[in-house]
Amino acid sequence: MKDHVIVNDDPTARQDLVGLARVSTDAQELARQIDALKTAGCARIYLDKASGKKGTTRPGLTAALDHMRRGDTLVVLDLSRLGRDTRELLAIVEDDLHANGRHFRTLDGIVLDTSDDMCGELIFTVFAAISKFQRQQIVKGTREGLDAARARGRVGGRPRALTAKQIIDARILLGAGQTQAAVATKLRVSRWTLKRALDTAIR
Repeated sequence: MKDHVIVNDDPTARQDLVGLARVSTDAQELARQIDALKTAGCARIYLDKASGKKGTTRPGLTAALDHMRRGDTLVVLDLSRLGRDTRELLAIVEDDLHANGRHFRTLDGIVLDTSDDMCGELIFTVFAAISKFQRQQIVKGTREGLDAARARGRVGGRPRALTAKQIIDARILLGAGQTQAAVATKLRVSRWTLKRALDTAIR
């Protein structure tokens, strides 16, 4: 590996497919990403160190974007490998890919064809993908919270008034800028019940 890039020696690999893997401390997870991107036909695979901190540099992503030409496709295992939050995802897809006529796809089925100027369809697809991504991140955070509670000797559980899915939906709506009062009305519960359910879920 040199300069954050792995070159795929498979003669059938396509030069227009550029892979991006987020490096984890788990060697098996990194190997799984690289193997999947090679199988997908990526000629070059760029690597980044995983970090949840905003503002940290991403030399692998920068190098991948510098290498890509118009019409090339950036390939990742899933959306979490491209961006650390919704704002970063949108910035990369819109500013670095779409604006430069480059494509993007994930190996879990999301495809954005940026050669097409049908921006409405593009944005719809992006937000559908981001919604899925947000749900995955919230579920992951909830599980981590419950694990932490168990480690402290506390037994977690979902509040009776709202289901786990409703709590996830509530967080997405709140993240989109809706007020707790508006979200509570949509879920047909009181604002206090919603607040208590959200507080309980993250303890």
